[in-house]
Amino acid sequence: MKNWIFVTGAPGSHWSGVGQELRFNHHADITDYTADKEYMHGKFSGHKGNYYGPGMQYGQWLENKNSLGTKEQWIDEINKSFSGPEDQVKVIMSHHFAHYLDQIKDMFPESQIVACLRDCDDCMEWWKKAGGWDITYPSYEWYRDDIKMKHEIYYQNKAIIHWVQKRSVPENTQLSNKHKDLKVYVYK
Repeated sequence: MKNWIFVTGAPGSHWSGVGQELRFNHHADITDYTADKEYMHGKFSGHKGNYYGPGMQYGQWLENKNSLGTKEQWIDEINKSFSGPEDQVKVIMSHHFAHYLDQIKDMFPESQIVACLRDCDDCMEWWKKAGGWDITYPSYEWYRDDIKMKHEIYYQNKAIIHWVQKRSVPENTQLSNKHKDLKVYVYK
């Protein structure tokens, strides 16, 4: 799907802000911006729209780190989770995509992939400042506790680093420039 942009980053990586910037820059479908899918953090953008993965309304099967799912599952899931025109850009966000970047590339070769990377300790610190376990959307229930959260941030970042290096994915400094400690990589 050439109009799909898959976005990933560990909790606390500032990836949600990058996702919102992509939506704005591409005049993307925002039919998923509903009151039940919003969390504001002070003056920052917080979380808006669909997030895919365990504990979420869509993409719950991503809990099993061995399966991205099928192309048909994703087409059905995206069609259910957005109501805008089919050819409008869709920004599809999941922390768990970090583990499936090659599969996404192979399954949706026309799609862009955006991966956000930030130091693990900085991710954890920012996630806590943004509300931590009190964040009301998206659900972080799957992460269970601080120990598992720290481990998952590490593994998601490690998967992104490995993929970026393996594929020589370039950094997009325009998307990274709002946070000097954030690196954003765009594959297409």
